[in-house]
Amino acid sequence: MFNDFKTTVLFIVVILLSALLGISALGMNSLKATNKTLSYDLLLSQVSVEALISSNDNQAERIKTLERDYRVITELNATHRKQVIDLQATHESRIAKANLIKDSTDEPTKDWANALLPADALQLLKPADCKSGDPNQNGLCVAAARLDSAVQHP
Repeated sequence: MFNDFKTTVLFIVVILLSALLGISALGMNSLKATNKTLSYDLLLSQVSVEALISSNDNQAERIKTLERDYRVITELNATHRKQVIDLQATHESRIAKANLIKDSTDEPTKDWANALLPADALQLLKPADCKSGDPNQNGLCVAAARLDSAVQHP
C-alpha cells in the first residue's frame, strides 16, 4: 500500500499525532472536569472559611459580653458582701443592746425583756390581728390569744 518509505513514515507520524491529539483531548476533558471539581471545592472552602471567621467574630463578641457580665457580677457580689457584713454588724450591735436590757438591774425591765413575747406587744398585736371580727384570721388571733395566755399564766 505504501510504496515509499517517506509516505510510510509520514503516515505513522500522522497516526501518532492523531493519537496524541485524541489523548490530549481526553486529557483536556479530564482536566476540565477536575477544574470544575476543584473550583467547587474551593468555593466550599471559602464558604467554610467565611463561616469560621463569622463564628470567630461571634465568639469574640460573646467573650466580651461574658467578661462584662463577670465584672458586673463581681461588683454585685462585692456590694452584697459589704451589705451582709454591715447587716451582721448592725444585728450583733442590736443583739448586744438587747442583751444589756435582759441583764438590766431594773426588775420590771428585765422581766419584760426576758418574756417570751412581752405583754405590751401582745396587747398591740391582738386588736390589730382580730379587728375584723374574724376569730381565726389566718390563725393569728388564735395564736396571739395562746401567747397572751402563756405569758400571763406561765
